[in-house]
Amino acid sequence: MPAFGGDLSLRLQLTMERILRGDSPRYDEAFILADVVPRPTRRFTNFSGDLSGRYIEALSISGLHSPALDRTVTDLLASQKGDGHFGASLNAHEIDDEAMALLWGQGRLLVGLVEYYKLTGRAEVLDAARRLGGFLIDQAPRFEDEQVRQKYNGEKFAVGYICWTSNLEGVVNLFSVTKDDRFLALAKRIAGDIAIHPSQHSHGYLTSLRGVLALYRATNDRQYLDQAIGGWQSVVDSGNVLWQGGVPEMFAPKIERDEGCSEADWLRLSLELWQIARRPEFLAQAERELFNEFSFNQFHTGDFGHHVLTATGMTGPTARAWWCCTLHGARAFYAIRKMVFHEDNGGLAYDLMVDGSGETAGLRVRADSSLERDGSVTLTVEKGGAQRRALSIRVPEWASDFSLTEAGKKLPAVRRGGYVSVSRIWKGGEVLTLHYVLRTRALTDEKHPDMVSLFHGPWLLAVDAAASPDYFDEPFTSNRVKIPLGDVKLEPAPASASLARFAVPVARFRLDYYPGGYPMQPARALLRPIAEATSAPDQNQLAIWLPVVSKAEIQDELYMTKPKAK
Repeated sequence: MPAFGGDLSLRLQLTMERILRGDSPRYDEAFILADVVPRPTRRFTNFSGDLSGRYIEALSISGLHSPALDRTVTDLLASQKGDGHFGASLNAHEIDDEAMALLWGQGRLLVGLVEYYKLTGRAEVLDAARRLGGFLIDQAPRFEDEQVRQKYNGEKFAVGYICWTSNLEGVVNLFSVTKDDRFLALAKRIAGDIAIHPSQHSHGYLTSLRGVLALYRATNDRQYLDQAIGGWQSVVDSGNVLWQGGVPEMFAPKIERDEGCSEADWLRLSLELWQIARRPEFLAQAERELFNEFSFNQFHTGDFGHHVLTATGMTGPTARAWWCCTLHGARAFYAIRKMVFHEDNGGLAYDLMVDGSGETAGLRVRADSSLERDGSVTLTVEKGGAQRRALSIRVPEWASDFSLTEAGKKLPAVRRGGYVSVSRIWKGGEVLTLHYVLRTRALTDEKHPDMVSLFHGPWLLAVDAAASPDYFDEPFTSNRVKIPLGDVKLEPAPASASLARFAVPVARFRLDYYPGGYPMQPARALLRPIAEATSAPDQNQLAIWLPVVSKAEIQDELYMTKPKAK
């Protein structure tokens, strides 16, 4: 994979650096394999194979094949039990919470083993994966029992029935490399067991849906695509999509905090559905998640994890979930890279304004994004061809204008269906510059009829306690702004002399507001993208919903006063 220099690639580098060379805790072999021994020397070793499987998957997908990874996998194989599973012993008499935890870990480990086999071709690894798949086949009747399903489809959360259905991804992947119909038959049965319900662990449900989509790709059976789309829609319809694009760790009504694993799953599921079904709502959802919640969820250390959700935004305490989210977040970056472009009638279409590359017969194009710095993206033709092919570029609704130039000259392009397209015989080395004029929009929804949130381009803006502590003086939830719905014009904040890493200088503004405790003295705060939280060692409280001055009060003398410039 080529090295890029845009925000997405720098974020990937940060997380991979954390995994490979980070500390507190350090991913050394003893630490990784503690869940397959098992050895209770760290959290969650009862989820046997969970962290170890995620670690092997993330490094295998990255292509970072190393002697250290080989040794880790070799030592892991030595811990496989006679019945094919890894980790703690399984209760032979009844299905209990520990059995569900163990089962969850087997699914994550199966995915990791298959990805490592695809990277290395080591026959003994495929044999171990087969034996693990055989264990799941043998245990299936116990976990498919109706009483078990009903008991664990309640509020069991991390040890709920999703511990069984999340195995679908690994079982399908195993079928894809073995073509063993036993695994396909098991996958189809698991797909029939998936259901959404209140207070469910979103990561488990979304991982199961990604397994359904993998089953569709393996079989081309339309029922599984319809099931995945229906499951995606059920998340939307049940009110579980956060305004910043992500999903909560626990589905409504127990929405309390976000989770890096769930954000990675929701992003990947939306992008994969877009790649297959081409419905614009899938791409729009993925884009909002990518530029906002997924970016915000990444800590300055490169970890992913948890933040508490509030009525106005997000706040502490936070948790760096090294046991799962950090590794799952890394895995998501590589999936995103592959879906920045899509093949379009023999040509290429550029969908997400981030780093990535796309290739179709005779044409390979690389995107280097500086959207966060100057609203631009550079497309370089790395491989041309002898045939005329179309290169299409999405113009999203968050851009009020768009220009396409080559060597400073505007290119003639055809606009169609939200894209501009240039068709010609491309030559290697040609460079196109895309420039987006970013809109600033004030939006609201049915959950917040008396509040607005502000977006600039794809970024959701927030008042940050670190930059504007006065805004959060009690009673800050009564602070109000005079901002109409629709396109708005805000005063840009002056650029800092030295912007932190992951800053978005094109989307920083001054916000005029009326403090809830003393509205006769209007004040100013700094608005900046929630994505910038990655650069802060302490991700402080963020307000993304702003109460507005009502129509009845708009002519009140109090709200005619202008804040003093700062």
